[in-house]
Amino acid sequence: MTTTRIRQSPSVPAVLIGGGTATGLLLGWFGPGLARALTALIERTPFPVHGFVEHLGQVDQAWSLPVLGGVGLLGGIFLAVVAASEAPELGVARDHLEHRQENHEVWVERAPVGAAFRDRDELVLLGHDGGLRARLAVTDLPRSTVRAALVDGGWPVRDEDPYDARFEPWADGRPGLTSEEHALLRDRREHRKDEAARRKADGALAAAGLVARERDGRLQVRRVPPGSGGEAVSTDPGRAGASAPGTNGGEARGASRGEARGTDR
Repeated sequence: MTTTRIRQSPSVPAVLIGGGTATGLLLGWFGPGLARALTALIERTPFPVHGFVEHLGQVDQAWSLPVLGGVGLLGGIFLAVVAASEAPELGVARDHLEHRQENHEVWVERAPVGAAFRDRDELVLLGHDGGLRARLAVTDLPRSTVRAALVDGGWPVRDEDPYDARFEPWADGRPGLTSEEHALLRDRREHRKDEAARRKADGALAAAGLVARERDGRLQVRRVPPGSGGEAVSTDPGRAGASAPGTNGGEARGASRGEARGTDR
């Protein structure tokens, strides 16, 4: 089974390296002159001149250009390496989807997925009943390439969340939710900036028949119709093959590298 691999665009590291180098060269060209002007301006005031500014103003341009240009180049390379190590990788096949980011790997079977759509920087997969199957980061992956791979693979691609109208703003203690459900939503809100903890919170919510998302800094929630069977996302980044709470048969599980051969896109 052919798997289409989608990775970060090669233009991203090129832009970071080029931008860092250009910034260094600009500082090398204009920095000494600006530093001298700033030193002259500060000397007219009771404030002391910062040592770095004073030293930069004394550097000859013949030295500042290569030195600061080199520093900018090294900084750009560092940023490019960090960006590449943190960038996600998506593998799309007709019967499954693979997602890797740093040390977290997820495998999602095609059969239980009823809708796939992009929500800002994430690819969201829902079950046929609207329960959350997976929420996968696709930052830096080309939007059109991801969509084309899903369409070509026969995935049920949607332009937007088909259950968008069912979401309601969440407020702690609001009627319609149990105390246990409010506790799960508080946990989801508290860990919204911690991706690993947020995955676990989404898994717990999915097992309870709830789906949460953020809009304008506020948590929104909707309930999955009763009898869903507790659709859930993969929550264990450390074990290949681990199923999330509420999943059946490991439908969303960690995938080890090399489980599927693929073509790069």
